[in-house]
Amino acid sequence: MIPNFDDHFNKLIKSLNSNNKFILGLSGGIDSMALLHLIKNFIDDNRNVPINCIPIIIDHNLRDESENEAKEVKKISQNLGFNTQIKKINSSKPNGNIQNWARKQRRNILFQKCLELSANLILGHHFDDQAETLFMRITRGSALDGLSGMNEITSWNGIFIIRPLLSYRKKQIKNYVRNKKIFYFEDSSNNNNKFERVKTRFYLNHIKKNIWHNVTYDLNHFSNLNSNLLKKTDYFFNSWSNKNIIIHEGGAVRVDHASFRNIFEKSFLFALRIVGKIIQTVGGNEYAPKRKKTSDLISFLFAEKFKKKSLGNVNISLNQGYLFFIRENRNLNFGLNIQQNKYYIFDGRFLVKSSLAGKLVKCNNSDLVKIDNKNPFYKYGYWINNTIPYLETLEGKTIKPHLSIINQNSKLNIVENDCFSLYLLNRILV
Repeated sequence: MIPNFDDHFNKLIKSLNSNNKFILGLSGGIDSMALLHLIKNFIDDNRNVPINCIPIIIDHNLRDESENEAKEVKKISQNLGFNTQIKKINSSKPNGNIQNWARKQRRNILFQKCLELSANLILGHHFDDQAETLFMRITRGSALDGLSGMNEITSWNGIFIIRPLLSYRKKQIKNYVRNKKIFYFEDSSNNNNKFERVKTRFYLNHIKKNIWHNVTYDLNHFSNLNSNLLKKTDYFFNSWSNKNIIIHEGGAVRVDHASFRNIFEKSFLFALRIVGKIIQTVGGNEYAPKRKKTSDLISFLFAEKFKKKSLGNVNISLNQGYLFFIRENRNLNFGLNIQQNKYYIFDGRFLVKSSLAGKLVKCNNSDLVKIDNKNPFYKYGYWINNTIPYLETLEGKTIKPHLSIINQNSKLNIVENDCFSLYLLNRILV
């Protein structure tokens, strides 16, 4: 069974100090269907806790039966009393890495819906998923933040993500579904070994049976230890960042080179984390670069003849005692069509909102963002401007953006109703 779920879930949502409006990612698989019923029971048994949960079903349009399955799941969800929606992905699928493509498509749709409704997101990841995720990140050479795994509550681009099943085993979920006779669909891709997560699951099961019986528990324990370590260093990390890092709202960063050298000499892991988060912010990357690549970059930063290097779509240069991190002028998604009063992500760096519909167009001059000669980023104004869009309205007018910065865990209600606004997602401060 799922012991103490109501108390656990109530504790999680109370800790948010936010409205109790949620989007539930509902796949129709065993985990999300179990979570759907658990939330239904919570609502019925806790009438004093106002909660509005809207399940969203993503039809990836990858299998012939996906449309009918989505409709069946919607019917079940609505019969439980939920206002349920289906969102279909109509964009063409890539030739390779389909699971990663599907994950990003799914995430973007759920993210957009959360922004529209000022809601937070509930996902059905569990204890065994955590072990798989951590194992994959270890084999990929993830940096320190990646090795903390998933958290029960995390923030992604201003939205809280809640994973209430993260402390429960898969076998507990299976027992709950079996005892409650809950219907669910089995995705055939879960048995396809060409996908990384499926291969990881198979390999971990082999390790568990033959070599390391407690591998799932130990990986979760390692994740918790690493997460606690990061929490304890966050105060120092933020304090140092506020004193030694300047962030330009156009997406560039300046770091005091001597101070960073001092950090590097005291703690290489800390230096890795700083550079990783800067490149993640400036390059618009979902994750920090792999540990090996970041390590190689840092060794260049302190070379006697260092002048310039690039990593993760970011140019890094040394100028008058400061390191400058500037977005490269490539791989930018100019041409993005936007609707009025909806949220979008441009280049993984900016949260975009406009009161007018139109297209995000590349700037062909250096006047989009005025950077005067007293600004520390003055010499880089041309490159900054060439990586920021202006809005071309449906009537052909061009509008410059209002630029601002929001932190990764900022509340959504701070986003103002300017005509055309770009909010840099600062992933450096934690």
